[in-house]
Amino acid sequence: LSSLPMLDDFEGIPEQTIHGNQMGLNGGDRYDFSTSTTTGRLRSFVNSGIAYSGNHALTLDADHYTGTNTVNSLVATYNLNFFNYGTDDIRLDFRYKNHGQLPDAANEVWIRGSDHDSWTPAYDLGANQPDADGSYKWVQGIKISQLLQDAGQNFSTSFQVKWGQAGYFMTADNQTGAGYTFDDVRLYRVSNDLRMVRIDTPVASGCALNATVPVKVTIFNTSSNTVTGIPIVLKVDGTTYPAETIPSIGGNATIQYLFNATTADLSAPGDHTVTVWLDYTGDSYHENDTASVTVTNSPVVTTFPYLEDFETGTNGWYAQGTNSSWEYGRPASVRINGAASGSNAWKTSLAGYYHDNEVSYLYSPCFDISGMTNPTLSFSLALDLEDCGAGLCDAAWVEYSTDGSTWTKLGNYGQGTNWYNKNYGGSVALWSVSNYTNWHVATIALPSTNNSRIRLRFVMNADPELDREGIAVDDIHIYDNLYGIYTGATMGAPVSQVINAGTHNWVDFLSGGQLVASIQPNDQPMGATDVQAYINTGAVRFYNNQYYHDRNITIKPATRNLADSATVRFYFLDSETEALLAASGCGSCSKPGNAYQLGVSKYSDPNTAVEDGDVANSSGWYWSFINAARVRKVPFDKGYYAEFKVKNFSEFWLNNGGADNLHPLPVQLAGFTADKINNGQDGWLRWKTAGEWNVARFDVEMARSTMELSQNRFTVIGQVAAAGNSTTDQSYQFTDREPGKSGVRYYRLHIVDRDGSSSYSEIRPLVFSGSVQWDVYPNPSRGQFNIVFQLNTSETLQLRVLDASGRTVWSNSVAGSGFLQKQLVDLSAGVYASGLYLLEATSEGKQQTFRLLKQ
Repeated sequence: LSSLPMLDDFEGIPEQTIHGNQMGLNGGDRYDFSTSTTTGRLRSFVNSGIAYSGNHALTLDADHYTGTNTVNSLVATYNLNFFNYGTDDIRLDFRYKNHGQLPDAANEVWIRGSDHDSWTPAYDLGANQPDADGSYKWVQGIKISQLLQDAGQNFSTSFQVKWGQAGYFMTADNQTGAGYTFDDVRLYRVSNDLRMVRIDTPVASGCALNATVPVKVTIFNTSSNTVTGIPIVLKVDGTTYPAETIPSIGGNATIQYLFNATTADLSAPGDHTVTVWLDYTGDSYHENDTASVTVTNSPVVTTFPYLEDFETGTNGWYAQGTNSSWEYGRPASVRINGAASGSNAWKTSLAGYYHDNEVSYLYSPCFDISGMTNPTLSFSLALDLEDCGAGLCDAAWVEYSTDGSTWTKLGNYGQGTNWYNKNYGGSVALWSVSNYTNWHVATIALPSTNNSRIRLRFVMNADPELDREGIAVDDIHIYDNLYGIYTGATMGAPVSQVINAGTHNWVDFLSGGQLVASIQPNDQPMGATDVQAYINTGAVRFYNNQYYHDRNITIKPATRNLADSATVRFYFLDSETEALLAASGCGSCSKPGNAYQLGVSKYSDPNTAVEDGDVANSSGWYWSFINAARVRKVPFDKGYYAEFKVKNFSEFWLNNGGADNLHPLPVQLAGFTADKINNGQDGWLRWKTAGEWNVARFDVEMARSTMELSQNRFTVIGQVAAAGNSTTDQSYQFTDREPGKSGVRYYRLHIVDRDGSSSYSEIRPLVFSGSVQWDVYPNPSRGQFNIVFQLNTSETLQLRVLDASGRTVWSNSVAGSGFLQKQLVDLSAGVYASGLYLLEATSEGKQQTFRLLKQ
């Protein structure tokens, strides 16, 4: 090369695959390939989307797994005899993508002055590799001249660069497998090179930004010469401002520059683009002169309590991240179906599963909570994450930031209510739980200092394979938690407040400094008002074929009947609600599926003495029911409050309405099973109901594969008429006789009522012949391997690990669930030496063997 710069984007190299050592590529004579095994491979095209620019790039990997580490090298030779390290500052840039590389000393870049010199390290690919998320990393400004000088070498007709890669697996796609892909290799000569390192301010997440936001950047002078009179330009949302001038930057020096004549107008809510570049004519390399950032300006909430149920839109909440599956709308997955309140919520994939290798964020607006004594966050939460027990797979957690750039995990294991169910030591506390899909409260204290500009984000983090429905959030509640919910026993006497005319604020009724109820009288005089809580500590009670809550309250004002409605808040604990949800013993009794399905049964008797916490003496025509849709449930403290309107006062109970055309689940399934019959060719479904009310039919629905299940794609394959109304057990069955079944089928019942409402059963899978192939990952690893399999509930997987001598060193058995499962094979202990092992997996006549490599 007699002149520089030189850019090689590999578009002149036609599509080719090389196994074994080769001097020169077809269309690329300067590139040589060498490998340590017969499985080593170089490809100039893997599939669309792999290259950074154009269609071609060079990918190094192994073409299949053999248990032997494959070390690959790509060597480029350049004639740089015209240059000298003492007078010419030569630099190297390139871009590379990580497909899931494990650590290895061969993951490096080396250079040498000639093909007779020794190699000298230039860049550590493994230590600096990007995440395996499909992105490229731009390696800039490797100082070739300086490295050669330090090594006692100089440029020649055979100056060389070597890229190394080592691994056991092939490059499967943008994110999985192993290997590196390289593109856009550039050599260039620098006389003066100024690099725009980053934009320091504004940061990507801003709070209540105005029209005069300062812009500060960091700049590095990569050359040894002092550079003076450097123009610098700012552009905001397409508007370019007059250049300012940086007086000077010393050689090899880094400075921060604050624009002094220009600021950024970021006052409009939403996203803004801020771009800064250096316009120095003496700069010989302009590829690194520019930096850009997208800034999201969020409003600052100053009015509290703050309660966002997402029924009027996203209202300042937004999602970002890698492979983000966050969506706003009505959840419609199999397990998480419907919002906690109303219709809308945020969920990772509204109708399906979250994504492999997802690291995503749901961001809040900004909050000024500096005026609160005990600032608190409560919200509605539903979870369905892959849970690997002692090994961490998929997880979710909450973070906060006071500056928009530094994020801190909110809360820890053992704190708050329903806050983080796993603790892996240190700061690794998080949610990692499957099938916790009943909407429930989660509560944690917020920072009480440095909190005038605080924002939150929900984090979803997933590994490869076995995705589930994820995390859903609703009803974000931020408030000053001064009292908390009453946690004592049944009150021996009521607490009293006098509510006079003209009272339009909330009146709190406290016992022991804790909330029992609150009333907003709507300016109406209620006079001396008594409130009392009754707490059941025995088994959950039922009455008239309904389970009802362990807490009820009475409100007895002097004026019992009002001209207009007052609003009541009835506080109750999550622990009491969980007991109601788990109640058993009454096969014909109805109960809610979560706290948000609770309505309020109201009993008003002219004889107020029988309003005493005993449902048995509450008889006559004095009952009414406020159904769940008319009772707002708000996550609060250690539970919730139910908020509803009444015009007269009474005894109040929490229940779901029972079989009176008001409750949401008019049929109770006492059992639903799926089995294979007729020599395993057909699916036999059986179910039983423990009481029915107004049920029209059962639609039998089926998803034909795990993919269809993840997309909630069910097809009706049959209908069975219901008894309609019954107080006794009813039994039903259906046979799936479609011929030629294979793979996995997932069955569920769609229970349709005569009034058009409906509900769904649990899902029951059946694995037929030609089922899902078992797999093991990661492999190799440092000792922890996961085997992914799928078996029917009647089947058991037997696992056995043998060492090189054929001795069994580990064994286990796992019962099938019908769904995809993951079992940890843990060889990480010191008693298991590094090396090759054999894993045998056997079930019902099927056997599969895997080679495991412990590093």
